[in-house]
Amino acid sequence: MPIHDKRLQLDLQQIRQAVASMGEGVEIALKNAVQALLSGNEPLANMTVLMDYALDRQYREVEQLCHAFIARFLPSAGHLRLVSSAMRMVNDLERIADYAVNISRESLDLPNRPTGVLKQELETMASIVRTMLRQSLFAFADGNIPLAENTMRMNLQLGSQMEQAIRFLIEEGDSHTGHSREIMDLYVVFIMLERVGNRATNLCEEIIFWLSGSRPPPKPLHILFLDEENNALGLMAEAIARKSYDTHCHFYSAGRTPTREADPNAVAFMRTLGFDLAGMRPKSIATMDVQKMDLMIALQGEVRSYIVKPPFHTIFLSWDVGQFAARIDEVSTQRCLEEIYRELAVQLRQLMDLVSGSRESG
Repeated sequence: MPIHDKRLQLDLQQIRQAVASMGEGVEIALKNAVQALLSGNEPLANMTVLMDYALDRQYREVEQLCHAFIARFLPSAGHLRLVSSAMRMVNDLERIADYAVNISRESLDLPNRPTGVLKQELETMASIVRTMLRQSLFAFADGNIPLAENTMRMNLQLGSQMEQAIRFLIEEGDSHTGHSREIMDLYVVFIMLERVGNRATNLCEEIIFWLSGSRPPPKPLHILFLDEENNALGLMAEAIARKSYDTHCHFYSAGRTPTREADPNAVAFMRTLGFDLAGMRPKSIATMDVQKMDLMIALQGEVRSYIVKPPFHTIFLSWDVGQFAARIDEVSTQRCLEEIYRELAVQLRQLMDLVSGSRESG
């Protein structure tokens, strides 16, 4: 092997070893932070905070190695992807180390250790994110794309667990069995654990990019339109959105008191524009899995008037496109539907430009 190639491989190996070493330190810091929180071990919590100085030094050292490699070899293709991914990975690892510090500081601030259901929720959350972190480091060490992909899928489990933990925290606060300070401290801990999982997902994305040159497609958003009867407004919004933006999001609509069929005036109007509302059936909110919705949009009133307990991570919007008047004369009905269609099209285009940078394709 030529000297140049041998030196290049040695430097790449040094970068990979440095990233792996930092990852091991971060994993230990996270383990110690959670252990200190659950057991009340103050010396361990303080040592975890102190360890962050060493991890910060490792972060800077990896950055220096990567910059030196780029300056020395002017890499391209796979070598450049490895170095650029390594730099982003150590940034994520440094942030995970900061989350471990935050958990440790919350541990020192807690007057009492978590017990009962909250302790179980913390242990479950911590187990999930530590597994995600460990597997992402294994995937990096082995160059294992399937393991990285499987680890990313664990983020769905983490999201469900976070929803459940938040519900328990709210119930604990409502029952007045816990002090508000303790509830807030534990809330911060859950948020830190969730962010560890998100950062572990980022690590896996970088591994896949390094090895394949491609990045996973962004997770499609689940968007639910809400109105009273789901026989016109919601169906129109759903139909327009599906035709123009179905590659970016999954769209649904539902009503509080749905009718049996779509409104015939709305069906006829939308048919002139190439939409088949006749094949769509009004649906009840009660039949929808609202927990998976990323975004809920009320077309009449406010989202919170439709959902008793809105999901913690869901975003709420209100597009008051007006009450659909079914009993007015034909000319006014046509004009009303035209205004509703234009308003929905504008709102959808603005929303899609914001969340995905897409332009209307229909």
